[in-house]
Amino acid sequence: MTVPRTVDDMALPGFVRSAQPAWAQDPELPVNVRRVTLRPGETTAPHNHHDVEVWVVLDGRGEVTSDGRTVPVAAGDAVRLPPLGVHTLHNPAADRPLSFLTFWWEDLAALDAEHDRRAERAGTSDRPVLLLPSFPTPNGELHLGHLAGPFLNADLLRRGLIARGTPVRLLLGTVGHQSQVAAAAQDQGLTFYELAERNTDAIQEALAAARIEWDVFIRPSSPRYPEVALEVFERLRSDGTVVAKTVQANYCAPCGSYLFEAFVAGACPHCGSRDTAGIECEACALPFADHELLDPSCRSCGAPAGQRELTRYYMPLEPLRERLTGYLRSVAMSARLRSYVDRVLAAPLPDLPVSTVAADGILLPADPSGATDGQRMYSAFELAARFITAVDDLARQHGVAGWEEYAEAVQPRTVLFFGFDNAFLRAVVFPAVLGAFTDKLALADTMVCNEFYLLDGQKFSTGRKHAIWGRDAFRAETRDQLRLHLAATSPDIRRRDFAVAEYERFVREELVGEWEAWLASVDGRLRKYFDGRAPEAGSWNGEAEQFYGRIRAFAARLADALLPERFSARAAAQEVRDFVAEARRFTEVCEDVLAVQPVSATARTCMALELMAVRALAVAAEPLLPELAARLSGQLGLPAPAVGDGGRVQWVAPGTAVALTGPYFSSDARIRRAG
Repeated sequence: MTVPRTVDDMALPGFVRSAQPAWAQDPELPVNVRRVTLRPGETTAPHNHHDVEVWVVLDGRGEVTSDGRTVPVAAGDAVRLPPLGVHTLHNPAADRPLSFLTFWWEDLAALDAEHDRRAERAGTSDRPVLLLPSFPTPNGELHLGHLAGPFLNADLLRRGLIARGTPVRLLLGTVGHQSQVAAAAQDQGLTFYELAERNTDAIQEALAAARIEWDVFIRPSSPRYPEVALEVFERLRSDGTVVAKTVQANYCAPCGSYLFEAFVAGACPHCGSRDTAGIECEACALPFADHELLDPSCRSCGAPAGQRELTRYYMPLEPLRERLTGYLRSVAMSARLRSYVDRVLAAPLPDLPVSTVAADGILLPADPSGATDGQRMYSAFELAARFITAVDDLARQHGVAGWEEYAEAVQPRTVLFFGFDNAFLRAVVFPAVLGAFTDKLALADTMVCNEFYLLDGQKFSTGRKHAIWGRDAFRAETRDQLRLHLAATSPDIRRRDFAVAEYERFVREELVGEWEAWLASVDGRLRKYFDGRAPEAGSWNGEAEQFYGRIRAFAARLADALLPERFSARAAAQEVRDFVAEARRFTEVCEDVLAVQPVSATARTCMALELMAVRALAVAAEPLLPELAARLSGQLGLPAPAVGDGGRVQWVAPGTAVALTGPYFSSDARIRRAG
């Protein structure tokens, strides 16, 4: 097989970019082999697989990247690529091909070893973690549909990382300038900031009621925020990333105004849904240009919209395609989000609006022609500035001069949380703007995306008041049980439904009927046979050994579900529920061995294991049930849920006085609807 040495060689008749050598076509050969040639500037598609693969460079020079680490290679070099790692080979030359042989074969032992290594590595990073949920829009207060998505997820992960001893910070705030707020303020006869600040207060109350705890909160009136946003704009305009261009825009002649976002109604050009807002569809999440809306009309007066020319600032995303593609291939995300990203990248990337005609928002300097005079910053372009402002605030809390110094000193990693309807803005626009502005803050390496949460089969709606407000639903006596139910029914990859009757049944039958009964039975046996004090374990029977293994497995699996790359609220909730069911079954073993008097060494072990199970629940389940965890910890004689245990389980110290006195849950689980 001839190896091409020049670009001209690749133009010869019979040249094939990828081919199997004749000598490798023996069906008994234990490996697969192909020769691949890359053109100047070409990169292999990022991919991973379960096989072991080896690349042998035949001619040229290149750069191999595997799981984010890049090494140079030249003719004669060989690189082994382990299973599961995402890898590419790039030919940086301007005038010379790069040819290599790829060998790959299945090795299940190597796959198992790499799988175990990656699992261990996922929980051992000591880099501080910044958690960035989508900031809520202050056009109204938070309902359960909001809370069950990015905000509860971020809090669960925050608490899970704290338990591991990982430094973590939750960054929150409300959206700075969105037309939904302006439209709501107009309807209520308020100014933009009057409504935004009032609703921000209500949003903070709902978050606090749900025990979602933040480190930074950026309000719409923050004076630092517009400064950062203008700095981002000016830098990208000066380097040509942001440009002014004349486009068609929707216009209402009777109202004499251009129509954007909340002020225009229309159907999605991709799927036909009328749930459109801004530059992406709530149903399919695909982006579109303002003028592409089907059947546009004015939301204020209902008149059909016409089209007029308008000069606006834009940030073309297509020139950033290579950088965005490489970055997004490296991000940990769900299969659903990955499919969406691939679909977006398969089409030409749109131009992102940077300015808009609006009465409120950050005033931008006009372009040299003056055509953009008086325009405001488009809310989607502000995403990066909101993040930088939050990091800047965090830096000052820690005595650091600003966000750049903080990023350099701490080198944090970032995890994003957002709803699927915002996937374009968070997965594509946010890293595009932030990456174009600075390389000092690492782009998010993990994205946690959720679907819509429904209320009795229909979307939660602030405007239609088809909602359950968070401030009303989360009461002190019901907070934990509602957190657990929301996690158990989390709309992680599909839309899921909150049904009031189902929630009430869950509390009545499972939590009060089963969990309370289990804890009461443990307390009763401890009082009756051990005078309310934790015994020291003695002899072991087969059931005790099995239950000990299940306690250990529970703690490890729950901790694993609360890692950034593997995060799953539903999986975490299911682990807790399954464990309590397992512990309830073990009560029968304890009852059987205690039926024989005097108390045997085996009975002491079974009772000690029951208390170990309660302790494991108190420690491991704290992210889901913080108040139950604190209460059980106190009753077990622990000062607080342990931090940094890494999934380890421990005995309750022998001789400790324990009183597992409930109730722990409220049978009054009634939920009041909005309106």
